[in-house]
Amino acid sequence: MIKKWLYICFIMGVGFSMAGCGAQGAVKEPEGQREPIAIKVTSPPIGLGNVPGKGEVEAIDLLEEAAKRFSAQYDKEVVFDFNRFNYTDEKEQVLDKAGTEEAVDFFFAGSWNTSSWAEQGLLVPLDDIIDKELRGDISETIWRQNTYEGHVYVMPYQQLQNTLAVNRTMMEKAGLEKFIPEQDTIAHWSTEDFNTVLQGLDASFIDESTYAFMMYARNSQGDSHIMMLLQAMGGSLYDENGNFAVNTPEGIAALTWLCSLDEQGYVPENAENLEFIDSVNLFYDGQLAICMANMTNLADCQVRGLDVFLVNFPALDGKGYATTTTNGFCVFDNGDKEKIQAAKDFIRYIYTDEELIKYTLGTLPVNQSVMNQYKDEIPMIKAYSENEENLTTIVHLDNLNWQGVRDVFYLNIQDLLKGTKSPAEVAAAIDASCNEALELGRAK
Repeated sequence: MIKKWLYICFIMGVGFSMAGCGAQGAVKEPEGQREPIAIKVTSPPIGLGNVPGKGEVEAIDLLEEAAKRFSAQYDKEVVFDFNRFNYTDEKEQVLDKAGTEEAVDFFFAGSWNTSSWAEQGLLVPLDDIIDKELRGDISETIWRQNTYEGHVYVMPYQQLQNTLAVNRTMMEKAGLEKFIPEQDTIAHWSTEDFNTVLQGLDASFIDESTYAFMMYARNSQGDSHIMMLLQAMGGSLYDENGNFAVNTPEGIAALTWLCSLDEQGYVPENAENLEFIDSVNLFYDGQLAICMANMTNLADCQVRGLDVFLVNFPALDGKGYATTTTNGFCVFDNGDKEKIQAAKDFIRYIYTDEELIKYTLGTLPVNQSVMNQYKDEIPMIKAYSENEENLTTIVHLDNLNWQGVRDVFYLNIQDLLKGTKSPAEVAAAIDASCNEALELGRAK
């Protein structure tokens, strides 16, 4: 049974205050004495994967079940109004409704825009519902992703930890068995190991349309995976002020390395014209040996009969890097303290209910305790849990114009792959263009 660490009320005067907190089975106020608290809940079609006992579900399925279970035990009457919108309609369905009677109260966030919303004062901080035990149960890398100016505005619920997937059959045919990890573990290769593997794979291919490693730069899709590769020579994507810092000896060396992969034919030809999904499809079709993967991709590989294992993105120290994207809960500040408190109580309740926490098992929980509980039941959860020490941050809430960054970053990688700029010129251009985008967000 998952610890009930988040749902804590006053008991004998001990603990922290939580207005409106109701214990399981609390008696509700008599109906008719007051208007019910109306909370508008919205979410895009964020998939939560294949949840054990439930099948393929979305965030809205979680929220609807959570509302029923929460309402059955809460000491006030709450009415939930649900809205599922398309990703492309986020501005109209969320931002444009702020300050109106249709304003959203509760949002399941899978958005790069939450930092901007926090900056504009549209969201309420959630620090008061995070106790010491919860804080210690989730990686600090994940907390940083959901923190803006020292306050948590998105309560992380589930994650997708991104590593690389490797075709085991191709590795065995290339005689590279020594690089294959034990079953259900994640391999850790140094950048030098990576070069050895790519060279060995390339030498084993008899088909000119088969490649060792992914590469793409047609648009911004998958750009964070390319950013991960820029740390392969010991550099960091950002400086201490949160600005891009690729124009360093380490950053230039990483870009030079990417160039060499293209020159040696390890990556698809004319990769600047390929999308991320093109690499995924090549991988599924057996024409690519190494591609980005997470829990969802692993499930797809199993369905397609592919035998794969995972490896971190390369690093000089041999431990490698992984990155994670998280989804979670936001509460909008619509000026109604009772609504805000009920929405916060709703969040707190979700983390106390074992059936609701199970919805994270279709992707990956953020809570270490949950991963520990199910590590022997669900393949790879133990491996992902142990890999958390290798997580690095690509996007965090202090980036107020991440879409602006994405709009320019891939253009620089295009220049690199086309050979129109040298690695040093590309490094300078990445810093200039991406930092200009970040500064534009700060100015707004």
